[in-house]
Amino acid sequence: MAKTGKQDNERGNAPVEFVLIFPVLLVMFFGIIQGAMWYQGQNIAHAAASAAYNNSRASNGTVGSGVTAGNQVINQHQGSLNGVSISVDRHANVVSVTVTGHASTFIPGWNGPIITQTVSGPTERWVNR
Repeated sequence: MAKTGKQDNERGNAPVEFVLIFPVLLVMFFGIIQGAMWYQGQNIAHAAASAAYNNSRASNGTVGSGVTAGNQVINQHQGSLNGVSISVDRHANVVSVTVTGHASTFIPGWNGPIITQTVSGPTERWVNR
């Protein structure tokens, strides 16, 4: 009688394959989630830097108003960016805003990757012709 299907020496291979492949799939799955959390943190940091820049660059804008505007954006998206610092440098012709923080993470004891976003540009001013 001819045997069909699996041979006797292949019995039990499925659990071994599962034990070898499952950790790789798990790391890939959680890596994708962590990557999405990093990307969200990048977007929030850039939005906060843009808001701070737009507020500081106005002709009546100040460093304090820029920091406040940036913090409002961060507070609207709590949990996406941790340990945030907003630095506004306002000069006569140029404003530069840097937002630094850590992306959220689901790994206990790890602060997450550092995120830094900088937005700079000219100040709003009146020029006599």
